[in-house]
Order: sequence, then structure tokens, then C-alpha cells
Amino acid sequence: MQLYRDRKKQLRPFLSGIALAYVALDNITSGPFRDYLSQYFDLQEFGSNDREEYLYYMILFLGILQLVVTVQSIFLPVIEIIDSKIVLRTKEKILSVVKDTSEISNIEMKEDNFLRFTFGEKTYNVQIAEVPVIEIDKLMNLINLPEEE
Repeated sequence: MQLYRDRKKQLRPFLSGIALAYVALDNITSGPFRDYLSQYFDLQEFGSNDREEYLYYMILFLGILQLVVTVQSIFLPVIEIIDSKIVLRTKEKILSVVKDTSEISNIEMKEDNFLRFTFGEKTYNVQIAEVPVIEIDKLMNLINLPEEE
């Protein structure tokens, strides 16, 4: 079982990444948008002002970073269960957390945006804001933790 973020909700960050990258590349290569801006602002050749140059390289970096993160969110599952292992993508760890499903002692909703998985003393929060509720219910039924008395 694999839980992905809703792909329709990833469209806006993807388009903003494209827009940032386009604006930066257009201004670096003196494209049509830079020509349009030069009608209203006193723009010289690109590279004649260090602050402007650093600004557009930073905008390009942010646009590419936004595209990479969005594409990663589209194609990598947030939660994945393979046989008896569970793979979690969390903000606490850079790499995915891989644990055995039998080690899960508790799963709880936290503020409607996070699922808190408890493995013994370790706790991991998984952001599920863009994951459909139906998929979360299927996950909870699949794991089916024993009730404590």
C-alpha cells in the first residue's frame, strides 16, 4: 500500500517553480520579459549590477528547488507499506524511516495535518495535509493496532 499526496494540489507549487525559473532565466539571457521590464525601468546589461545578478541567480535557485521538491512530492509516497515494513517520509529525518509494522505501538492524528507514529520510545510525525482521507482510513484498517485495556 502506498499513500501519495494529492497530485492536483501539487499543480500550484509546480507552476510557481516554473514561473520563478522562467523569470530568472529570461532576465539572465535578456529575453522578452527583460525587454518589457526595460521599457519601465532603467535596466542595463545583465551583469553590470552585482546585486541584480545575485538576485536572479537566487530566484533561479529557488525556482529549481521548488520544481525538485514538487516533482519529488508527486512521485514519492508519503507512507508505504511493503510486506511487514513501513516506510515514512518525515521532516525529522532526511532519509525515509524504515521500520517493521509490528514495532508500531501507537498511531494518532495530530492537528489534522500530521499522523504521529510511535515505535517504542521513538516518535515520527508524517505530514498528511494533502493525502486523501479515504487513503488514511485504509491505512489505519490495514495496520489494525490491538486495543489497549
